Amino acid sequence: MSNQFSSNFRGCNRNQFDIQSLFVLICFVFTWLIIYLKTDDELSKAIFIQNSLIATWTVVYSIRIFFPHSPKYNLSLIILRCTVTILNGSAMLMMIFYEDFGLCLLLVLSLLLSKSIFIAGPTLCPKTCSFIEWLLISMGCSGFFLSINLHWWSCFDEIINRPILTHDYVVICECLLLFGLIVSILQIVPWSTTIKPTTQFYISLITIFSIVFLPQAYFFVNENPFLWLFNYILEKPHRLYLLSFWLIVSIMSLLIINLHLRITENLDIKHEQTIIRKYFHFLAIIVYTSGILFDTHLLTMCSVAFIVLLLLLECMKIKNVAPLGDIIGNAWSMYQNEKDTGQIMVSHLFLIIGLSYPVWIADDSRRLAQLSGVISVGIGDSAASIIGSKIGIRKWPGTKRTLEGSLAGLIAQFGFIASLWYLDIIPYSQCDLLFVSLGLLFTTQIEAYSHDIDNLTLPISLFPFLYTC
Repeated sequence: MSNQFSSNFRGCNRNQFDIQSLFVLICFVFTWLIIYLKTDDELSKAIFIQNSLIATWTVVYSIRIFFPHSPKYNLSLIILRCTVTILNGSAMLMMIFYEDFGLCLLLVLSLLLSKSIFIAGPTLCPKTCSFIEWLLISMGCSGFFLSINLHWWSCFDEIINRPILTHDYVVICECLLLFGLIVSILQIVPWSTTIKPTTQFYISLITIFSIVFLPQAYFFVNENPFLWLFNYILEKPHRLYLLSFWLIVSIMSLLIINLHLRITENLDIKHEQTIIRKYFHFLAIIVYTSGILFDTHLLTMCSVAFIVLLLLLECMKIKNVAPLGDIIGNAWSMYQNEKDTGQIMVSHLFLIIGLSYPVWIADDSRRLAQLSGVISVGIGDSAASIIGSKIGIRKWPGTKRTLEGSLAGLIAQFGFIASLWYLDIIPYSQCDLLFVSLGLLFTTQIEAYSHDIDNLTLPISLFPFLYTC
């Protein structure tokens, strides 16, 4: 790949694959190994193998692109590439040896999908994400591809030898997310110039909903998905109360933000976007903490639905789809992050993904791990940003982050976890204290030096430590 391709990454004027990126990548890959070792889940094993293969290829690519060349370097690179090829081939041969032909085929397809996304993404959406962010997106999409296909193929025992256990709400979420991703991709891919963007959006929306979401959802749950959703919400009385609580809190947050903007405008005070964004972080803390403590299944469904909604709204903003395109663009500009330099605004999407990712992959017996996003982003990053911007003086070497902000984030995170232990919401042990302390220190270091969007990288970095507890 050429240097022109690498210039499509956000922050292309710096080293895209530094030690912080490597740490995040290691955490993401080994998360699935830890889950597999503790649960013996076949899907986790498949995703770990897939991510390991992608990661080894990526390390070779990043060394070749981002580091200087020399004869000695070229020899080392050849040896490394041979080692990677042997490891990749060995993994495939092991799966064939154990007669997992269906799984082997899916892995090959998922690897091709991951590489396609990694190449096409920066080309079609330049300056949107950094190298490691595009890598995580490609690995996440290929993992999603594995999951939905394994759930589909597990209906046929002769294809997948080992059972893949799942729940109806999981496959409904997968079908909904697949619908949102396909519609979003269709907005990026160029259509005929004779078709207006508004027409293009609504045609793809209705078509994909009719031929992808509805048939798949009906196949998996064996009934009308809307009727299933209605029965699911009414199945447990607390779900209606929880949804009502989230709605009330969301409306109150929007009113408070609107009041804040009006006051700063009337007093001719320049409002700080950091403070405005932290209102949403505070809202996320309330919604996700209550959802994790009372009903993670409902929270999972709502988080997926919200991500799909954000994807569709982003498409409407980019294509200026009537009647909401201009309105969304003006509203989004108030919360734009300094790292939202591309055509697509990703910081708010990464916020919801970062908060939801631990909830999706950890079971209900590991509440602390499910709270990884809330702790690292909702509490730690918010405290670090607010305190750092207000009273921060001493900066970490080579960064804009302050020691005071990082210390505030560390104390806030530990205080939140300690309160959960004190209230006996989360069980406590000395071993837990060790892993929590290591995880918080590690995440604080990542937050201080990373150039990537914290909303995505911090939960990934903290999760394996809290899952081990």
